[in-house]
Formats: sequence, structure tokens, C-alpha cells
Amino acid sequence: MLTIQRSIPIPRIGLSKLINYILFVGENPGVNCSTVRSNGLDIGKGRGDITRFFERIGIITVDDECNIELTEMGRVLFNALNTDLYLAKILMHLLLYSELPHYRLLIDTVSKEGSMDIKELRDKVNQRMRELSPTAWLNDVAFKALIGLAVDLDVIEVVGDRVSMKHVASVSECIRRSIVILGGQRILRFDDLSNCLRQVFRNLDNASLINGISDCVEPVMAPNPVNARSAYLKVIDEDCVVKRIINTVLKTPFSPD
Repeated sequence: MLTIQRSIPIPRIGLSKLINYILFVGENPGVNCSTVRSNGLDIGKGRGDITRFFERIGIITVDDECNIELTEMGRVLFNALNTDLYLAKILMHLLLYSELPHYRLLIDTVSKEGSMDIKELRDKVNQRMRELSPTAWLNDVAFKALIGLAVDLDVIEVVGDRVSMKHVASVSECIRRSIVILGGQRILRFDDLSNCLRQVFRNLDNASLINGISDCVEPVMAPNPVNARSAYLKVIDEDCVVKRIINTVLKTPFSPD
């Protein structure tokens, strides 16, 4: 079950500023919020919108004196930014999809609906958010910020007023397509998930993948080495499934095609 929090700050800036922030903190571990701000790398009051945003999605830690350090995942992202921008974009997309429900709803809506008008997309995302939490919504500024990030990350494209998916084989798309409703229950087709993910990450280990989600699902037909297509799992907590799958993928040695 997705949990929508209205208090999550979504920075009103593009991907380049987020990248510069990560690079600066990675090169200056323990740097203070005031130094980050004085270098023009944050906006807003207090700790700043980018600092709070990155802390919320698990890229940085901030102590009581507002000293900032990268988390383990933040360091993975920092290293990717210094070696492979394509990989860094994949990582950022997966982190946003896993940790920011607003972003996940936006991406899933475009994925399910196909090409659609940008105003219609905002209406559908807000409708879905209200179904999850009656008091939650995306205002125009936050919506445009998320659209901008998804475009910069090469996940969606905007042509005129139309929005459509750009990478149909992304990890988030693999997850969405592998969860279906059967008999009123949400079922994860593990073989479909594995086959889709392996198109992007050839080194992915099925045992790690299924062990990672073991407490988020219940077996309907358990997987076995003879017939992988017998892997049908009842989803107990979809949010848990998404996060565990993405965590497993992020720990996999990358071999993107």
C-alpha cells in the first residue's frame, strides 16, 4: 500500500542541480548545510529543499549540526556520476520510483495509459492520490518538477502537450507489468519479472530476487528449478515488493545493455 505524505519537499529545479549537489557532498563529506547553500546548491529555508528531499529518499544523512554525508546508496550514485551517467540516471530513477510515491504514481499512470495529454495526466495522478489519501494532491509546481525530472532521466518524453513513456523496458515497468489482478487478488508473475529484468541486468540472481521479497508475498504456486513459470506469488504489500525488488537490483553488478 502506497503511503502519500504531503510534507515531502519536491525541489523546483532540474536534474543538473541535483547532480551538482551530490557531487559536491561526495567530494566534501561532512560539509555543512550553510556551505552547500553558500555555493548555490540548495534552495528554500532551513535545511533547504534539496537537502530535505535527498534525506527523505535516502541519499544523504544530516546530523543535528546540519553536517551532510552521503549514505551507502548516495556513494553508489556518486561513483556512477563520475563514471557512467547512463547508469547514474537508472539509479536515480529507481530511487525516486521506490521512495517517492508521487513519482511512482506519475510513471505508472503514463505507463498504463500510454500517450496522453499532460493536463489529463495531472488530473489522473491527483485522482489516484485522493483515492489513497483524501487530503493529498500535487500542485502545479510540484507536478512540473516531477515531469522535468522524469524527462531529464530519460524515462518519459513530452512532445507538445503529449506525454509518453520513453524506456518501456525500465525496471519500474518490469515490476508494473509483472503484477496482475487475478480473482480480485494482486499476483506477481515471478518468471515475467525475472525475464524482463534480465534484459537490462544480465547478472541478476533469481535466488536473491525471490528471497528479497519473501516476506512481502505468499506463494500461490511456488517457483522451482524445473519450471520457473510456476512462480505465481500473492502480493501482501505492493510497496514492500517494489522496494525490495529495487534494492536487489541496486545491489546487482551492473551490465546494462
